[in-house]
Amino acid sequence: MCTSITLTTAGREHLLARTMDFDFELNGEVLLHPRRYKWKSEADGSEHAGRYAFIGMGRRLKNALFADGVNEKGLSCAALYFPGYAVYENEAKEQSRNLAPHEFVTWVLSECGDLEDVKKAAVSLNIVEREVSLLSTVTPLHWLLTDRSGASIVVEPAAGGIQIHDNPVGVLTNSPDFPWHLTNLRNYIGLQPGQFAAKKMGDMTLSAFGQGSGLSGLPGDFTPPSRFVRAAVLKEHMKPVSDETEGVSAAFHILSHMNIPKGIVITDNGEDDYTQYTAVMCSETCSYYFHHYQNRQIQKVCILQEDLDSNEIKAFQPKQEETVHSLQS
Repeated sequence: MCTSITLTTAGREHLLARTMDFDFELNGEVLLHPRRYKWKSEADGSEHAGRYAFIGMGRRLKNALFADGVNEKGLSCAALYFPGYAVYENEAKEQSRNLAPHEFVTWVLSECGDLEDVKKAAVSLNIVEREVSLLSTVTPLHWLLTDRSGASIVVEPAAGGIQIHDNPVGVLTNSPDFPWHLTNLRNYIGLQPGQFAAKKMGDMTLSAFGQGSGLSGLPGDFTPPSRFVRAAVLKEHMKPVSDETEGVSAAFHILSHMNIPKGIVITDNGEDDYTQYTAVMCSETCSYYFHHYQNRQIQKVCILQEDLDSNEIKAFQPKQEETVHSLQS
């Protein structure tokens, strides 16, 4: 389970933020994937050497595995689980871009500079059913992308091929498919930040117990439909933010309402499905902000301060332990 949103500041900085909720310890690290770094697809063995460098949360396996990231052109992408709905091809196809599902983030951020590039490249995309070695399973995924225009799209692998949806609300969670979530929002058009007026019933005048009555009925559980509605409503009514710093803070505030503590969501296998990290990416500065479950202090890496033509993937080791700032000497 994951939740992702986009935000635009008054200064026209564009952000993509996400939670990573999973029941398997991913032990991710921030990785810099340089320009022209060569990797072979597990779908058909073809070699790739992308045009753009990018940074994101990942794991160094046979190929580096990325869950999200932002590239030097400001294109950002987040992969989210899509169980029961993701449909992949059984075999690679000639004259197609063949990819394993877990390679999509690496491919799109190293090859595409903006959303228009993504739409053009996706025409020949063929996502092939291949296991990711870390999990020993085929990961059912869909993806949220944004760029410096502030627009966002959702890419979903379906029975009819790759579906690309414009995302007017800038929110994505998990199953069902994205059009279903948009339709479901119509059930919540009465939600508002203001208070409901007092109402007379018979000889009684009824008023709300306190503040917040306008959001009575906002879903509070952690299912994908509820998180989608909650994220969309909070994002819609949040006070405007002026710059990147305020935007990053606002994104973390919104996603804190989707964060899952350990012990609250238990899988059928008895495992904790919890928020392992939360990340925010800025398209303009190509910066990657994040905090882990065990350390809520925000940490940052900016790709533009690095050598983008390196021959190797670079890892940035996060501070794992919580840092508490004392106000006393």
